[in-house]
Amino acid sequence: MEQINRIEIKGKIGNVRITDFEDGQSANLSVATNYIYKSRDGNAVIETMWFNVCAWKGRNMPEDFKLLQKGKTVHVTGRMREREFTGADGAVKKITEVIASRMEIVEDED
Repeated sequence: MEQINRIEIKGKIGNVRITDFEDGQSANLSVATNYIYKSRDGNAVIETMWFNVCAWKGRNMPEDFKLLQKGKTVHVTGRMREREFTGADGAVKKITEVIASRMEIVEDED
């Protein structure tokens, strides 16, 4: 049986952190997506979900990570990963993140 771990999101960029390494760059960014529906009383309800995204400079990524700016729309395809780390307070914490395999900046349609 084939197993699949794939996610695709399109949303607005929140915070961005770009890190330079000897062999390239990485970008960690938050991306907000909205799901809009009508409640039973007919009012529009907006559910916002934030995703942590990790990307490494290379194929299928924006030419320049400096173009990843807060408020821009981005389309990301990748896989989900959960990892643990030790926080500054010494507590072990878990984070779920998207490991990007493709990312493009999208022109806003509004």
